[in-house]
Amino acid sequence: MNESLEGTVRDLSRFGEGVVKTEQGLVFAPGVLPGERVTLERVKKQGGALRADRARVLDSSTQRVEPACPIVGRCGGCPLMIATAPLQAKFKRGLLEQAIAGLPGAEDVLLGWIGAKEALGYRMRARMGWQVGGRGLRLGYHPPRSDQLADVRGCAVLHPVIDRGFRDVRRAVAGHLAGKGELHLAMGEGERAVVAMRSDDAQPPELFRLLESLVAEGMLAGAALRAGGASTDATWGEPRERREGADGEPLWGTVAGFSQANDEVNRALVGRVVELARPAGRSVLELFCGHGNLTVALAREAESVVAIELDEAAAEACRENLRARGLEATVRTDDAESYRAPSPPQVAVIDPPRIGAPGAVKRLVRLGVPEIVYVSCDPPTLGRDLKQLSDAGYTITDAIALDMFPQTAHLECVVRLERA
Repeated sequence: MNESLEGTVRDLSRFGEGVVKTEQGLVFAPGVLPGERVTLERVKKQGGALRADRARVLDSSTQRVEPACPIVGRCGGCPLMIATAPLQAKFKRGLLEQAIAGLPGAEDVLLGWIGAKEALGYRMRARMGWQVGGRGLRLGYHPPRSDQLADVRGCAVLHPVIDRGFRDVRRAVAGHLAGKGELHLAMGEGERAVVAMRSDDAQPPELFRLLESLVAEGMLAGAALRAGGASTDATWGEPRERREGADGEPLWGTVAGFSQANDEVNRALVGRVVELARPAGRSVLELFCGHGNLTVALAREAESVVAIELDEAAAEACRENLRARGLEATVRTDDAESYRAPSPPQVAVIDPPRIGAPGAVKRLVRLGVPEIVYVSCDPPTLGRDLKQLSDAGYTITDAIALDMFPQTAHLECVVRLERA
């Protein structure tokens, strides 16, 4: 097709793109807001839908603001940075409303909303990539539906410590990377970042020496590098994530593993999960426990906690975080999708990855767990799994949307269900 079209933005997609009504049908376009009249350029069919590479705004929305980042249109990570905070909140609440629409109990639920005080500089971890080719080094984020990286020199949503660590690493290693790989950044000890680098390609010896120097000079708290088919990391300093848990105590994790990116909203998340799970004096099964962000809070009150995590490094970090607090829980390295509990707990807490957990949900149904608290970072897969639970006789009692990632189209959700 590859032509220009005019139209009016009808809505936003779940990825934060504009849904534009044109004479050729609906077209997805970046950088536009509902109600705006736009000209779409280089429209083509991609992935079964019409998409525009660029859009020129003819009539701007009153909800449009000047973005805080100069590369917001190229990076693709913060599509809502052009929108006011009220519009962002309305959009995100709508994602959860769509996920639970029509399910038993949803019509009686007063949807909760927890916003973020800081819209910039909040992100305590990041994952980037690098590519070295004919155009030199590109180190940054993957835009949606692209195999090319958007080169990044700094990031407005990264916490200043993480952003400074990234800039230091970039300056040091820019001429000493080969092939392609991933760069993970997180908070470490002493208000310094830690970095973990992964690549299937062999990396120059100088890269190892540079990472060692960054740690020795105090610019990083720790670093890890695994490259060229190695089975273990080369490490310097303390290459683990160290964050403040919701209880104010240190929470150790793995840099390349999962943890929530926003400390402020995470504290609210943990509080709401405990409030809804009501673990005091009860047996709790936690699936996808990670390094124990929720586990340590549940274990303070529960009679017993069995926590399941597939990644051994994360499971061991969970055990360490429990021991440091003098808490007890059984942490098992197992697959939450296929784990067989010996008896039904009184409540299950589940926090799966973005793909959801249909297998785990099926097992919870078979166990006959009376109450489930489901934490999700992807409303569509949440909606799919909630449908499975509702078909099995569960009713939604509570639903909360949390703005864990301001400026982005991502949303964290907590939903509580009871079995009739």
